[in-house]
Amino acid sequence: MSPQKIIKLVIGISLAFAGIYCIISPGVTVAALAWIIGLFMVIHALSRIGVWKERKALGFAENYELVSAILSLVFGAALIASNFFQTIVSTMIIYILAAWIAMLGIFRLLVASNLRRLEADTSVFINNYNAQMIGGVVLILIAVLIFIRPSIVTAILGMIIGACLLAFGVQQVVSAIREH
Repeated sequence: MSPQKIIKLVIGISLAFAGIYCIISPGVTVAALAWIIGLFMVIHALSRIGVWKERKALGFAENYELVSAILSLVFGAALIASNFFQTIVSTMIIYILAAWIAMLGIFRLLVASNLRRLEADTSVFINNYNAQMIGGVVLILIAVLIFIRPSIVTAILGMIIGACLLAFGVQQVVSAIREH
């Protein structure tokens, strides 16, 4: 068995198990999003500090880049180390999702209104505006529900992430097994 095939199998099996864990523990999954964001902030900051050092050696480093990298490092470390910040980020992710869904609903209502006006102005039958109107109202209701009960989304979002990880893991395993 080739090393590439072994790596694919290990990654696939790991992702499948991570997906199952995320499905079983959706709240932990969403909480981990903040930790993952913090980790990426730290990695980004360290790479930017490295770039700054290289540029300084060449004589054209900008100090604001270093300050930006240090701030990213501090905020990333705070996200990783602080349950308080992790909770804030997890909650904000959910509220941003709700605001986005509400915005989509409002735009659907605007599209429906424009389709209705177009039908009235042109005497052309357009049957899509009812679907747009209903879709817009449903999206707005979903957004309101998320704002009222964000814990519902936490569970659903964690399960969706888990299902995606599981599907990708299974796909990796199947792909590795099919390789010759």
